Amino acid sequence: ESLQFAFSKIHLILAWSLVSATVGIILRLIDHLAERLGWAGELIVHIITGILGMVWSIITIFVVPSMVYYDLGPLAAIKKSAQTFKKTWGESLIRAFGMGFVEMIFIILGIVAGIVTLIVTIPLGLVFVLGAGSLLIVYFLMVILIFSVANSVFNTALFVYADTVKNPTGFNKEVMHNAFQSKRKKSII
Repeated sequence: ESLQFAFSKIHLILAWSLVSATVGIILRLIDHLAERLGWAGELIVHIITGILGMVWSIITIFVVPSMVYYDLGPLAAIKKSAQTFKKTWGESLIRAFGMGFVEMIFIILGIVAGIVTLIVTIPLGLVFVLGAGSLLIVYFLMVILIFSVANSVFNTALFVYADTVKNPTGFNKEVMHNAFQSKRKKSII
């Protein structure tokens, strides 16, 4: 249902993709220009663009849910995303890192399986090597796709909870509550 709903808002998601890609290109251009500054200047610019990229990722974490649920354009959705994140500091970053860690484990397992498969299939011939390689490519694409969808669905659920303080259908209320705590509660702890 979530995917069907998201597809009904595909025009907004495409608009967001253009904004996001533009920011990515600008950051990459700054990185390329830094190469002319020598190693010290390049290092400083890389650190600055890294920080800017991280801040961009944090303030835009709820952009797609904001666009989809409120029919907002990209700039208004960025503002709504930043407001929602600011209102409910949380462990969404920890969740993102946790999900990224699990994804990394699956990728490492795929690499190990790929090396073993390569060792086993080389004596069998090129057809077996290509077949095994194709299966590994499908495996990696599926891991990336599954974790991207899981991340998007969970971000949407977190957005709904953070924005409306209503528990999204199909999600444990305790999980949603623990994922976000108000800044006031965190500062006391």
